[in-house]
Amino acid sequence: MVKIDFSKLCIVIVNYKSPKETLSLVRSLREMKGGGERQVYIVDSHSEDESKDIIERELLQNEFFIKMDKNYGYGYCNNVGIRKGLLWGAEFFLILNPDIKVDKDLIFRLVIALEAQKKSGMAVPVSLSEDGKRVQSIGGDFSLFTGRAKRRGYNKNITREQKDFEYVDFPVGDAILFKREFFEDAGLFHEKFFLYYEDVEIGLRAKKEYWKCVVIPKAKVFHRDTTRERLFDPTVNFVSIRNQIWVERLYANIFQYTIFLLFSFLLRYPFKMVRAFLFCRFKCFFMIVKGVFSGLFSKEVYDGSHLNLPNITREIEEGDFVPESPRIIFERTKKK
Repeated sequence: MVKIDFSKLCIVIVNYKSPKETLSLVRSLREMKGGGERQVYIVDSHSEDESKDIIERELLQNEFFIKMDKNYGYGYCNNVGIRKGLLWGAEFFLILNPDIKVDKDLIFRLVIALEAQKKSGMAVPVSLSEDGKRVQSIGGDFSLFTGRAKRRGYNKNITREQKDFEYVDFPVGDAILFKREFFEDAGLFHEKFFLYYEDVEIGLRAKKEYWKCVVIPKAKVFHRDTTRERLFDPTVNFVSIRNQIWVERLYANIFQYTIFLLFSFLLRYPFKMVRAFLFCRFKCFFMIVKGVFSGLFSKEVYDGSHLNLPNITREIEEGDFVPESPRIIFERTKKK
C-alpha cells in the first residue's frame, strides 16, 4: 500500500477578467485528492471588472485573493503567489490557469512523480481538449535553431500509446507542479516576459541547471484551445515575437542564434507581416515589427528579479517544530 505523507501545498491561480472560471476551478480543487495542508492564492492582474467582489466573497479560510495595482502579466503575478507560499513553508507549488478543468487525481499523481524522481523539478499533466478526445500537449519541445516551441502530441488522438512518464524541454503552462528546491536553486518565472514563453524560458533554465521536466500522462487537465482566436491579436503578436527572441538571446549559442536569425528574417517575419497586411490587420503588422526590435535590443531580458526569493532564514530555537519534507511511505501488508 502507498501512503502519501507531505506537509504543505501552495496553489497559485492568476485571474484576469475571468471570475467565473476562476471560481469554478477553486471549487473543483476543494474536491481533489491529496495535498495535505493547502493555501490557495488567487492573484488578480488588475482586472477592470467585478472579479474581486465575485471571487472574494466565496473564498474559504485557506483561500486568498490578492489584487495587483496594475496588469503585471502572467509570470510576475505567479511569482507573487509563489513568494507567499515560500514564506508559508510550502514544499510543493501548483500553478494553474483558471480556464482549465482538473482531474481529481491530478495532485496525487504529480506529487508521486516528483517524489520518485529526485532531479525532476517540475511535473505536468497531459492537456486534453474539452471533450477529452484530442491531445493539446504532452509537454513541449523547443528548438534553439528555429525558435519553434512545439506542443508534443498536439491534436493527436488520445488513444495513442502512452508511457508512464516522459521528459520534455519545457512545461506547457496550463498546470505545473514545482518542487520548492527547484525555486530555491533556479529561481521563479521571468517577470519581464509578461505573457507567452515564460514556460519555455523556465524549462530551458531548468535544463541549464540540471533539473528535469517530467510529463505524467495519467494526470490530466482539460482545456479549450484558443490559439487561432488570437492569431491577429496585436499584444499577442508583440510579446510572442519579442519573447521568442529573448529566449534565444538567453540560451542559444552563437551558431544556433545565427541560424535562428536567418530563418526568422528570411521566412518567419516576412510571412507574418504579409499575412497581417493582406488581412488588413495593420496594428498587428506594426506590433510584429515592434516585437522584433524589442526582442533584439531590449535589455529587460537580463532582468534578475525572478531570482529574488523572500528571506526566510532564521535560527531554529530549541523546541521549534520543523515540518519534514513530503515523502512516500511504502507500507508492507501483513500476510494472513
